[in-house]
Amino acid sequence: MARDPAFDSMARHRKVKKEITEAHGALAQVRRALRAGGGGGEDGGGDGDGLVLVELCSGRGFVSLVLADAFPKARIYMIDRDTTMDVSHVETYGGARMSFHALDLHSTACEEFVRGVADDAETRGQTVVLVGVHLCGTLSHRAIELYERIERAVAIVVAPCCLPQRRRHDVFGFHCKDIARSIGNGVTPFQCWCTQLYFRLPLTSKRNMTIDHDVLSTQNTFLVARRPLDSALDALSISTPLSPSIVPGRSCAKWRLVK
Repeated sequence: MARDPAFDSMARHRKVKKEITEAHGALAQVRRALRAGGGGGEDGGGDGDGLVLVELCSGRGFVSLVLADAFPKARIYMIDRDTTMDVSHVETYGGARMSFHALDLHSTACEEFVRGVADDAETRGQTVVLVGVHLCGTLSHRAIELYERIERAVAIVVAPCCLPQRRRHDVFGFHCKDIARSIGNGVTPFQCWCTQLYFRLPLTSKRNMTIDHDVLSTQNTFLVARRPLDSALDALSISTPLSPSIVPGRSCAKWRLVK
């Protein structure tokens, strides 16, 4: 890629090393999710045959390019609302198996698109994994929401970024700074944000939160969830749904997790 003129703009990126380490961190977590039972067997996805990857808020596609290199037979969809980016390198490198789609992650159109990808993959016997690296503010929460709503998505890998900016008591995650301050002991707002997002992952999925010290950023936490393949779980009679909610208390720093 370094010698290919199509990737000149990416090679000149001032944080290219950080972007590459983040992409390889995401790759490691995708393989982990697949080995854990989300699909792809013990080799963590193999060559990607039967694998569909959807990168949310992809930007120019550092993560997608690394995934395409690791899984040469996978189908990869890139989603981002920025229509001004030059993404001509996507077709140059990935051909028909990679595509860019200009969609706002918060929009209904985006959810319908991802759902359509997942539905089509199921008819083909394919495994769908959602990936989002350094999703700013509420985008991380939205990515988890899509995973929760689109049941045919087998797994999700999310690396949260900056905290939500607005401070409203009735919106998820807008009081991480207050919570961190009340806890003390060196707990950072970012750690509180990642923890809230971790508990937002569906309880019916196998969940994991990992810090990747090889990522050249202080925001190097990955959240991973995958749905169980054990059909016996589907047969369980559950009187109350096992999906948690985080609701605000009377003061900004008192949130509670409820079922």
